[in-house]
Amino acid sequence: SMYIAFSWCNINLLPVMYQKRCFAVNLEQLESVLAGPITRTDHTTEEIAQHIAERYEQFPYRGRPVYLFPQARAFGDREHIISIHGRSSGAVPEHIYQYVLLTYCCQGTFHMSVDGTSIALAAGDCIVLDRNVPHAVEPTDDATFAVNIILHDRFFLHRMSDDIGRLDAEFPNELLNAGSPHTDWRIYRTAGDEFARTLAGYILCEHLDPRLGSPSIIDSLIAALLNHLFRTFEGTRKTQQEMDKRSELMGEIQEYISQHYSEGNLGQMAKDLGYESSYLSTAIRKATGHTFKQLVNDARMRHAMTLLQGSQISVSDIAYAVGISNLTQFYKRFRDFAGCTPREYRSRTAR
Repeated sequence: SMYIAFSWCNINLLPVMYQKRCFAVNLEQLESVLAGPITRTDHTTEEIAQHIAERYEQFPYRGRPVYLFPQARAFGDREHIISIHGRSSGAVPEHIYQYVLLTYCCQGTFHMSVDGTSIALAAGDCIVLDRNVPHAVEPTDDATFAVNIILHDRFFLHRMSDDIGRLDAEFPNELLNAGSPHTDWRIYRTAGDEFARTLAGYILCEHLDPRLGSPSIIDSLIAALLNHLFRTFEGTRKTQQEMDKRSELMGEIQEYISQHYSEGNLGQMAKDLGYESSYLSTAIRKATGHTFKQLVNDARMRHAMTLLQGSQISVSDIAYAVGISNLTQFYKRFRDFAGCTPREYRSRTAR
């Protein structure tokens, strides 16, 4: 069954001008149109391959031939091109667009290969590919079709620059920056996301109705869809990236302390690791709830315990070896850490 559903509880999130227009759209008629010949291709894999070979050139990409679809595309005064990848269509060989591509699976399961990685989009899922990402499309069955939205660079400058700037997320900023080389892509599992499906439905209604179709309104709807994807999914990804980065940093800090606990110098550690002392101090506090000095002291006491167990080195020499020159301070810190004096600990562990 067709996935498109309009959520009127979210209608207030769309432009007022479009709110007035979309109430006149007959959804039953839309579903009937999408179930008809407009979403059926019936081109064989051989026909598609021949058509592309006649129009485009291949170039080597990581040791394999890939077709390049040039920038000379018929945007006209628009900032997008919308096409339907229809039902019963043959395979499309690996190719590269020089524009950002959003593909939305409308029905069935849409199979693609993105830079050698096989993916499957369920109905309602979508994928966004940055410029120069090689991808191929597998044959579709009679129950599967998708919508391709090719976005001109000026779309991001005119429609997305302010919103992307506020997001401070890596992938959207890459899409905005057309001048830098990057080949990133994202799958958005929006099959259960009612608002994403609603926006996709509005885009199709506007695109397929020649009486009302407005490029400007479609641009606004595409921008709303991308903003929704970025806010919903990129924030989570950024949080995970930050967690991974923080975990990696704490690993570096702990390794450094284990090797340099006798010095216990925060400034030197910051210099050696390439950070500001204040940044590392804050990162340690947030990650562990302790200060740098507390972590150093714990490392010193653990090493002192090892020396007490496995040698007959004097307590004063052990104190000096772990970086504490004041013997009274060493006794106090050891008792606080181990619950007994160094001599008592050595006696217990010797039994």
